[in-house]
Amino acid sequence: MPGRLLHVLAPDVDVEVTAGVADRTTGDPLVPGSRFRIASVTKPFVSAAALRLVEDGRLSLDDTVAMLLPGEYDELLRSGGYDTGAITLRHRLTHTSGIYDFAADAYDPSITDGFTSQVYLDPMRRWTRFEQVGFAVSHGAPYGPPGARFGYSDTGACLVGEVLERVTGLTMGAAVRELVGYERLGLGHTWQESIEPEPAELPPLSHQYEGEHDVAEMDASVDPYGGGGLMSTCGDLARFIRGLLRGVVFREPATLGTMTSTLVDVPLAAGVSDEDDPSSAAMFLFRAEICGETWWGHDGYWGTTAYTCPARDVTIVAGHQCSGMPDDFSRMSILGEAFELVTAGRDDPRAARFTDLQGPGLDSAP
Repeated sequence: MPGRLLHVLAPDVDVEVTAGVADRTTGDPLVPGSRFRIASVTKPFVSAAALRLVEDGRLSLDDTVAMLLPGEYDELLRSGGYDTGAITLRHRLTHTSGIYDFAADAYDPSITDGFTSQVYLDPMRRWTRFEQVGFAVSHGAPYGPPGARFGYSDTGACLVGEVLERVTGLTMGAAVRELVGYERLGLGHTWQESIEPEPAELPPLSHQYEGEHDVAEMDASVDPYGGGGLMSTCGDLARFIRGLLRGVVFREPATLGTMTSTLVDVPLAAGVSDEDDPSSAAMFLFRAEICGETWWGHDGYWGTTAYTCPARDVTIVAGHQCSGMPDDFSRMSILGEAFELVTAGRDDPRAARFTDLQGPGLDSAP
């Protein structure tokens, strides 16, 4: 891996540490506060924005593709065998729509003619959302009827991004910014790359890698429309995921309950990654048990992990800045080790690794 970032946000602790390089070519050191493509960690932002529209009565979780996306998207999906009158917004937010993932080859090396191989052929090609949905229709069959199977789908997330744009009349990035409330959460360095303006004070770039390919040399349109698309920093991600799970984003407490309701008795679809457990899946969020505590968050393909533990008010964002890690690499182990350090008692020498940087260790739940 080229470099590593780790940000911990908790009472009396708000610190980021880094190691390695920001750019393999120049050898420049990786520094705290660097920006990077957060890939699928975009999905909780998109889900939260959609649920805010549900709160406002502008959307319903039972709205179907046929209702929300009439015209070319509806026709395209129907041509691929999808019952757009049965695929709801709820299905898309829980990866149970049955819609094939246009990026399936990112997790299945047996697919040799997938989207990633097309990106490698022309890294600076400007893709549209419609082209990516069309790629899914032409390269894979439905995972199953709506609601019947869990099949992680960037395509479904892209369609939610399209819904946000149609309902609000804004770009996806602007809609998420407004609905989630970036200013209220203190997010100053998060934006939809290549579509929204960059921040005035642009943080340094942490290059990410897919094998030998520098992700910065791939056009942002490879992943910009809902499945991914946001550029951010560890600090902004920590503030977002913490605020989201503390109920700051929503007007009604019940909305967070809806977002964190996990699937029950929904099997994994055939031919998809077995890394995801359907019973831990909620609305573009995943539940994890770490060190005896319940955490909520999401991973990003190019090495980002953002999780928060509401009961202990500890949020950890980590990045290893590349895809394709060894089989024995565990993102959750990194979170667990960091959690043990930050919650160590003040007399525990392990706590010094954080207290030397900022604030005392936490010796009890807040």
